[in-house]
Amino acid sequence: MAGKYNLSYESEMGTKVNVSFSHPEYLTTTYPKYQNSWNVVANTNGDLYDQDGKYYYGLYFEEEAYYPVDFNEGFYVTKENAIDFLEDKLSMIGLTPRERNEMIMYWLPILENNGQSVVKFEFTSERQAFNGIHIDPKPDSMLRVLIHVKKVNEKVDITPQYLPHFERNGFSVVEWGGRKH
Repeated sequence: MAGKYNLSYESEMGTKVNVSFSHPEYLTTTYPKYQNSWNVVANTNGDLYDQDGKYYYGLYFEEEAYYPVDFNEGFYVTKENAIDFLEDKLSMIGLTPRERNEMIMYWLPILENNGQSVVKFEFTSERQAFNGIHIDPKPDSMLRVLIHVKKVNEKVDITPQYLPHFERNGFSVVEWGGRKH
């Protein structure tokens, strides 16, 4: 499972931000390198800088998946409708055009290669329960969204998943990522 954070802060000057995980032992790959936490300065446009002034447009991590995902609700997606599905659902959730574009560039080839898939989204409360993220100062709004993709060999009747819409207010944090099953 991989994820990426974007932080943006509504102030004239950048704000020092500390980011840490409840279970850093789950992390397998990080960029920049995670050493007990990430310490960055977040600007109003979301640009991030480390203590040496090095620029990052996001914080990246991969983690071990230690929990099963129940596909009792979600969506059936074919390679023919994958683009429309991703554009529609990611927009409904509240991702920005750049965030949607990034997720689509990564997940579209997987969905097309699968031919047929079931997809389920996981949101902030579930992510926080599994591997909470701690941010200081505390964000005004936070979205953690992951897409779970499972290849299937035939059409699946699945209960459609409710997708909440995220509103950005003040200091906003957004994580997006996913897992292939």
